[in-house]
Amino acid sequence: MKSIQLTLFMFLSISVTYAQLPPKNPFLIDSPFSAVHNGSYRQGNSSLPGLNSNDEITVSFASTPRNKVSPWLLYSESYPDESHTIWGSTSTHIFKAISTETEFKVISKYRINYNPMINDLSWSLLLLENHQVLTYDDNKLYLFGEKDNTDPRSEIILIKTIELPKNISTVSKLCRLYDGTIAFASSKGLIGILDSNDFSIKTIYQIPLERKEKAYHNDYAADENGNIFISTTKKMLCVQWNGTTITPKWEVLMDFGGNRFQGIGTTPTLLGSGTHDKLVCVVDSKKPARMLTFWRDNIPIDWKGIKGENKRVAAITDLPGAMVPNKINTAVENSPTAYGYEIVCAQYNGFLGQSCKNKKGVYKLKWYEKNNTMKIVWHRYDINLNNVITYSIASNMIYGSGREADCNYYYYALDWETGKTVKKFNLGDNKKYDDPGNANIIGPDRSIIFNSKKGLIRLRPR
Repeated sequence: MKSIQLTLFMFLSISVTYAQLPPKNPFLIDSPFSAVHNGSYRQGNSSLPGLNSNDEITVSFASTPRNKVSPWLLYSESYPDESHTIWGSTSTHIFKAISTETEFKVISKYRINYNPMINDLSWSLLLLENHQVLTYDDNKLYLFGEKDNTDPRSEIILIKTIELPKNISTVSKLCRLYDGTIAFASSKGLIGILDSNDFSIKTIYQIPLERKEKAYHNDYAADENGNIFISTTKKMLCVQWNGTTITPKWEVLMDFGGNRFQGIGTTPTLLGSGTHDKLVCVVDSKKPARMLTFWRDNIPIDWKGIKGENKRVAAITDLPGAMVPNKINTAVENSPTAYGYEIVCAQYNGFLGQSCKNKKGVYKLKWYEKNNTMKIVWHRYDINLNNVITYSIASNMIYGSGREADCNYYYYALDWETGKTVKKFNLGDNKKYDDPGNANIIGPDRSIIFNSKKGLIRLRPR
């Protein structure tokens, strides 16, 4: 795995500008898909090749504990035999699965939450070295491991429980920062930093919130300078961890649309690095939805701003036809996938199940440094990708699934440059294939795995 990644990194470093590759976070584990959105920049891309136009596939299903599966699946670091396991969580359990040529199943699980109506556990987990996993439930952190961390089939064990202060309720959104510390969020607008050795709290910062303002639903992004980018229901903001404390850097009040349940929509996605333009993007819930782009660092001296907007707003780009599907959802809930200054997002149809006549829309946008504009490169109104989209740099394709008018679920591979369908797989009409907004992870064998409310779905090339 390390040699493959090194070769790809060298190739990409030669063939593209530095701005297209976020700085490597040295504290993320070495794995095919190591963290939520596959990195602290939250770009959701992968250097591994995925399915291609010549593939025929085998579709496999693996049942998970209960029927509430989290949006996130992550690959472990490699074992001595060079294999990997896949970790995930439901509203009640953390679990581990294996995927080989002959097997695809959950091999171990550990129950945490005894109230299946509470959905706290089903959002985020952080993979650490030595096959350890950090997750949470309410105001507790749980550190898991394996009885034998050299054996992928080994049973999950609870290593440690860390109880946080009672004022920190509903912990969520774990993120490994570039200095190795671990950031978390909580439902009251608190951002905390944990020591990576004993998980003690180093500092806590309270996001200033207005009445009914929420800063909990979306994940957040972090860069190599300790900056953390957060979207609430009423503003976009940046705070900075300097190794000792968290201090506010900037905030922009905006009317994002949305609703009291979910607010703005997507997790912030970072574009640009090095000496190039540094941006942070989110999609709001106006009608139609808009891609909002902000200067995440210093605002260029020659930037005149957009009339009527805060000067930190770099672009506001309408997504034609992107509409809120119902009262409790946003138009583009699932975070985009990005590479360089190009970013792709899609219409969302909710987590309760896609209808046969759902709303369509996939959009690719690009930031042009020369004239400081964000423009739509292509868009499609004929398909829906209801998942957190994944882009393969090696294959130059976007992957995702949705339901069509014939009531079948289809899995798509789209060309990154044009948006045209490269390959389309008919999964059938069984609702177990309904992806309510989850990550699609690419494995070392080019398999793609995503989760539904019923279990894990694997598309493996034959």
